[in-house]
Amino acid sequence: MSQVEVRDVSHTYASGNGRPVLHHVNLSAEPGEIIALVGESGCGKTTLGRLIAGLYEPSSGTISYEGEDIAKLRGKARMQWRRKVQMIHQDPYGSLNPGLTLGSTLAPGLIGHKLATSRTVEPLMLELLEQVGLDATPEFLQRYPHQLSGGQRQRFSIARAISLQPEFIVADEVTSMLDVSMRVAILDLLLKFTTDRQLGYVFISHDFGVVRYFAQGGRIVVMFYGYIVETGPTEEVITAPKHPYTRLLLESIPVPDPSQADRRDGEQSAEGRLIREPSDTGCAFVDRCPMAQQICRTTRPPLLDTGGGHYAACHFADSVPPLNRLLGPAA
Repeated sequence: MSQVEVRDVSHTYASGNGRPVLHHVNLSAEPGEIIALVGESGCGKTTLGRLIAGLYEPSSGTISYEGEDIAKLRGKARMQWRRKVQMIHQDPYGSLNPGLTLGSTLAPGLIGHKLATSRTVEPLMLELLEQVGLDATPEFLQRYPHQLSGGQRQRFSIARAISLQPEFIVADEVTSMLDVSMRVAILDLLLKFTTDRQLGYVFISHDFGVVRYFAQGGRIVVMFYGYIVETGPTEEVITAPKHPYTRLLLESIPVPDPSQADRRDGEQSAEGRLIREPSDTGCAFVDRCPMAQQICRTTRPPLLDTGGGHYAACHFADSVPPLNRLLGPAA
């Protein structure tokens, strides 16, 4: 049994224009597995992550954790699930209450879930600070979020997430607001908890470099306009994409070598080609796709296995040309 099961999930925001943000999404995650959600802004990555974390309820479909539909959990069962699944938000400042000290942010969850008492909570909080590389002193617990640097705030957000001893974490663009020098340190910290605690992750990002580093041995799920268009082992998706959209995303990554950049001349960009919203029939990517044919406009391609657990929603997956430049090995 999978740890997390997303089955035929669609979602529409009540305050929006009525267009679904997610369309019949199916996804599963095994215990300790890392799944990276990739795609451009607005493709539905964060919405899917928040649905998995229980911050929203899907308009249709079900999300299950260890076989239980999370929408039906009540009382003690829901409280236990709340502890097991945590989320790390993109903005480490916006997700922290500016009027609460760090200690006042951490303590209620630990006490409420009976992981600590009023007598033992401070030593436990200090231990958490030490685990994430922060100053493990009572004085540090008296600080407010605005007194921390961006890297410190993100480390504290991680401490808050792991404080409840979760089994699964949704990490939403956790390095996008950090300096490059801090990104690897934060990624290594999260990976350490995967090893030490067997944590599973849904890791949301638009940066293939970050995804390749973090999700080694895991899976990439590529989303476009609320649809999953490709999924498979991390290295397979990055080195041998089977969907034109994934290939164009990879082609758009800047390269420092002019001789390699020149080889991309004449390639069609994925930017600025969307003519209209995807119709209910046909491929969602048809108006941007350099390989589109008539069948792409009339028949939506299913997500099919192209071999080795690599799936693509494309009528011509076997014809997607290889990348024009070699990607270096994962960091």
